[in-house]
Amino acid sequence: MAETTPVAEELPRLNDSLFIPCLQRDYCWSQQQVEMVWDSLLRGLPLGSLLVWDRDVDDREDPAYKFIKHYVDERGYSHEEEVRRYSERLPGFPDSYTLILDGQQRLTSFYIGLYGSYTTRIHGAWKKNASSYNRRHLYLDLLSGEEGDNHDRELVYEFDFRKSGGLNSAGDRYWLRVGSLLEAGSGLTEDAFLGERQFVEKVEGELPSSLSDTERSNAIDSAQQLWWGVNQRDAILYERTLANEKTARELFIRRNKGGIELSGVDILLALLTGYWETVEEEGTPTDAKNEIERFTERLSGNERLSEEGFTFGKRFTLRTLLLLSGETPSFRRDGRYDGELLTKAEDIFRDEEFEEAVVEAFELASDLGFHDAALSSKTVVTPVIQFLYESDYDTSGENEEIHYWLATTVLNSIFGDIGSQQVLETAREHIWESDGDEFPAVDILEELSGRGAPTQLDEERLDQLLDEVGYQSGSRRNVLLTHLYRGELRAGHAEYEVDHIFPRKKLADRNYLENHGVEPERVEWYKDHRDHVANLQLLSSEGENQSKSDRDFSDWLERVEAGEVKNLSGTKEYFDIHQIPQDEAKHEYAQFESFLMGESGRKRFIKHVLKETLTLSSSVQ
Repeated sequence: MAETTPVAEELPRLNDSLFIPCLQRDYCWSQQQVEMVWDSLLRGLPLGSLLVWDRDVDDREDPAYKFIKHYVDERGYSHEEEVRRYSERLPGFPDSYTLILDGQQRLTSFYIGLYGSYTTRIHGAWKKNASSYNRRHLYLDLLSGEEGDNHDRELVYEFDFRKSGGLNSAGDRYWLRVGSLLEAGSGLTEDAFLGERQFVEKVEGELPSSLSDTERSNAIDSAQQLWWGVNQRDAILYERTLANEKTARELFIRRNKGGIELSGVDILLALLTGYWETVEEEGTPTDAKNEIERFTERLSGNERLSEEGFTFGKRFTLRTLLLLSGETPSFRRDGRYDGELLTKAEDIFRDEEFEEAVVEAFELASDLGFHDAALSSKTVVTPVIQFLYESDYDTSGENEEIHYWLATTVLNSIFGDIGSQQVLETAREHIWESDGDEFPAVDILEELSGRGAPTQLDEERLDQLLDEVGYQSGSRRNVLLTHLYRGELRAGHAEYEVDHIFPRKKLADRNYLENHGVEPERVEWYKDHRDHVANLQLLSSEGENQSKSDRDFSDWLERVEAGEVKNLSGTKEYFDIHQIPQDEAKHEYAQFESFLMGESGRKRFIKHVLKETLTLSSSVQ
């Protein structure tokens, strides 16, 4: 059986349900081979098929291994724990999983290029010195892409492992990091991939003004081709070896005679539809597909949830049913589900308390400051749904444990870095063991510790996050800013825009900064910190942000004081709302560093507020 999927759909499965068997050789591709396979992806060239082997926990005989994310082409490297030469052994198996028998090199190369890094040793440098190594990420030259161009290695789309991007000194190459296809700061989940329009607008907004119209057009075309190659091209061709599970397989074949390969979601939906029709004893047969579609429409049409930006689909609904039924919360492409599971899933789905729990969980998340744009994925809320459905918990209280769960998992990218399946299954076990009085956030997170992501949110971690999270950090940025404004203003909501207090472009303009009193040796620091969360504020999309535009901060404050800015009566009100240092000297470019990081700087003000509005570990232990 053969099937094809886009890279964007397949990569989130790596180390979640797709692994490497012990008989596979180690990853060994050079940087040049990685760059060439990415060029082939964008050009639509054949990539060859993958041979995969579906297994379950009862079939386990030999160990399996994880795909490498951060690779080093050097034996004996020990300077960074996450950087590896060899694949890490899988400590335990999920109930069902897939092993890649042929094609591991290509999948790993896509994984490294999109989400990881490639480290090499400088020729002749000492192995024992950390400075002897270059750790680089994959970039695409957006000014490449034309057939016949004189690019290196006969690549049409010129890829290169680099430390940084942007326009080169000669002005003939513009390097874009391939990982910019993902929401900044997010894990590698299906929800992390930016939409085409969002991605292209992001790229277009960062292109230098020095490019000609032709170069700009070519750059945008290359960006669109990159998005297409990863998100839309059915580049992953499977040849699948299936376990002998006749019932599920025959049902799938019977319900999909047209020969169109479906996703794991569609396979499960087909199975539910067929089985629910079979077990009905009387009356009109149940149409699971129709009922689940209507269910998702009701949720998406809920006025409160819609206002918070939530939309729902069959993937979310089916995964939630899998979790609550006790099954592995991931989709099996071979359709290997048994009748007991399908019966339990139907019972849960038909229980009106299930829909009530879903609505209540997302309303509660919104009340706690986690609207759609402040969640890395709706999956983060799924354990809360389970808890509310299986207990008599009263949400009218403080809900500190649930708040702590949402804040810790989103801000620490726990679902993406550890793997949603592992997180959901761990949460499910602790919820089953709990007495239902409080959501067991601390117990869940303690068990997840040491598995690839920070699992605490204390003052020390909060201080790190304030330096780690920036303008491009998506949901994590939105969580911090929403809580800074105590939920009254919501980052990522259409009504508000995230604005740079000191204009972003000017903080990277050396001549402009030096003309405004900035010491030459501090210019690079300004550029590196222009997206710092302490340089971000929320302004209404109409009025405030239109008024500010790209004005110097001190100039805009004069307009605020003069009452020329809609919704603001003066600078005192503005300073209070946005936690702005009131010292006028700090409003000038020469004092930008002090404005951000000083003893009375905005970072300190922000941290003081967030210690009150975020639930930290000290409040739940």
